[in-house]
Amino acid sequence: MSFAACKIMHCPTGIENCAAGFITHSAASLTPQIHTADVDSDWPATKPLGPIPNLVVSAGNVLEVYLIRVEQASSRDAAEVKRGGLMAGISAASLELVCSYRLHGNIYSMGVLTAGGVDDGRGRDSIILSFEDAKMSVLEFDDATHGLRTSSMHCFEGPDWFHLKRGRESFDKGPIIKVDPQGSCAGVFAFEQQMIILKAAEVNSSLVGEDSAFSAGGASARIESSYIITLRDLDVRHVKDFIFLHGYIEPVIVILHERELTWAGRVSWKHHTCMVSAFSISTTLKQHPLIWSAVNLPHDAYKLLAVPSPIGGVLVIGANTIHYHSQSSSCSLALNNFAFFGDSSQEMPRSCFNVELDAANATWLTNDVAMLSTKTGELLLLTIIYDGRIVQKLDLSKSRASVLTSGITTIGDSLFFLGSRLGDSLLVQFTCGLGGSNLPPGIQEEVGDIESDAPSAKRLRMSSSDALQDMINGEELSLYGTAPNNAQSAQKTFSFAVRDSLINVGPLKDFSYGMRINADLNATGIAKQSNYELVSSLIDSSPSLNPVNGI
Repeated sequence: MSFAACKIMHCPTGIENCAAGFITHSAASLTPQIHTADVDSDWPATKPLGPIPNLVVSAGNVLEVYLIRVEQASSRDAAEVKRGGLMAGISAASLELVCSYRLHGNIYSMGVLTAGGVDDGRGRDSIILSFEDAKMSVLEFDDATHGLRTSSMHCFEGPDWFHLKRGRESFDKGPIIKVDPQGSCAGVFAFEQQMIILKAAEVNSSLVGEDSAFSAGGASARIESSYIITLRDLDVRHVKDFIFLHGYIEPVIVILHERELTWAGRVSWKHHTCMVSAFSISTTLKQHPLIWSAVNLPHDAYKLLAVPSPIGGVLVIGANTIHYHSQSSSCSLALNNFAFFGDSSQEMPRSCFNVELDAANATWLTNDVAMLSTKTGELLLLTIIYDGRIVQKLDLSKSRASVLTSGITTIGDSLFFLGSRLGDSLLVQFTCGLGGSNLPPGIQEEVGDIESDAPSAKRLRMSSSDALQDMINGEELSLYGTAPNNAQSAQKTFSFAVRDSLINVGPLKDFSYGMRINADLNATGIAKQSNYELVSSLIDSSPSLNPVNGI
């Protein structure tokens, strides 16, 4: 006789990883997720929406793929108010679940291997998942089963790979996945000193099966081979983060690492211990020469963010500073009074307000504006002011306040997703323009408050210290920057609206079980189990008790 020692009563709902990619359809295919309610209406022509990718999220051992359904506004439903109101000709946007899987292990990291611009954009992306200690799975969408299937699996554990651990049995970090923007390869940092390169297969390769090559959605990106780079051989130790850069013919990986370790008691004597090193990855020759590097970065630098084309380069985010580095230029921005430059002869520009960016998440809204989500829930907008490929300075502004995020990703050119372990994850629409609204006379564009229709305890919160939002009532944010090769400054206006959300029932702070009020004391057998109930308390800004009966 056997019985289950552990039973999962509710699947995890706290989002840990999120990414966007064309999983179920390609970028060149028609976008059936866009619906127009009235074709022959007098509604003004708005900017056409580009291809909208899928949203892929993971929560513990649960993997889910969503489709974004967008409804364009018309004159017939102008009076109908939906969540988020009317913005840029869109009246509603929602998340539609395509497939969901409960895996036999927790997902540590996730990436999307892009098909790139080959085959006229008819290729589809694939999902790469990593599991402890060094296991990777590559998934693609199957039109026949309308679900995901495994295209390849990679494992670097067991007796043949003991030498990669160098005598260690446990590691603080699991395998972290980063993908080349051109889709040439993916990098997996494992065992805190090994870089695993997963080379993507070419479109005309035999690894792209005929069943996927002639499917309606196009062929999916696949992994052809893999090899290992020992970072010790490159004199790279104490790696904190890595990222692939935009704008290079071959993949270029930038690694943030620390030359000498320091700690709080030695910061006054040894503080700028980090550096970034850029390596060109040749997946054919398996060579990786160093092309440029930057030293004297603060010890609290922890995250890299690749700057999109045409600017290029990388942002180094620290707790007290933000640095930009590329082959041609570099600049810095101090965030608070704890920031200081290594060379006392140079003055570092300072932000107009104090903020700390440790444990922050970031994504790009445009090619020169990044959005940062801080540990306190604030949303900040970082503008890169540049001329050509030369970055002149960085400008940081306050925007909204949000849930405490565990991940953030941009979906297409008008949506982004805020994933959270502590609150509800939100799908938010944004618009960026230089002028006013172009709606018909007599109709007012309704940009709903970003907190509307969300639970009061888990919604996007306004920061009480944000004086800028008090002036504009949380409706718009103006950024000032210079366009490339243009001396006059242009005003950029960003507007936000919450379109959909994923409910999070946790995390649990404590729980207890006992007899129900209307319990049947004479019950026997299975019916006796229904006499008990489990009462749990959630970590939230407002107290709540959620009973679960029948346990």
